[in-house]
Amino acid sequence: MIDTKLKKILLATFISLFCVSLAVNAWMGYQLSTALRAYNAQQNDAKVLAFTGMFVEDVLMANKEIDFDTRLALETAVRGLNDEDIFNQWQRFTKSSEKEGVSNEAKLLLDLLIKKIKP
Repeated sequence: MIDTKLKKILLATFISLFCVSLAVNAWMGYQLSTALRAYNAQQNDAKVLAFTGMFVEDVLMANKEIDFDTRLALETAVRGLNDEDIFNQWQRFTKSSEKEGVSNEAKLLLDLLIKKIKP
């Protein structure tokens, strides 16, 4: 049989290993959480950048009337961003009727999109 001194040493060793394991698991959980937040932010920035590219190419650089499919694609993309500020500015842009109002709202939308991408 194992004497009581050896049992106490083994018990202390296992308790120490358990505590170290808990600490390492907590640290790894924190690291995973940080990585997931960074990944989600990067994914959101990629969506905003893709929409910005679509907006510049399909709206600002357009030489002709914007067709229904393009409008639908832009509307779907802006809704996919899940950003209330961008969506509200998009709504103001799409509801503008005067040429000066449309131009101003487009500038405001583009400025907002760029600010959302900046870290």
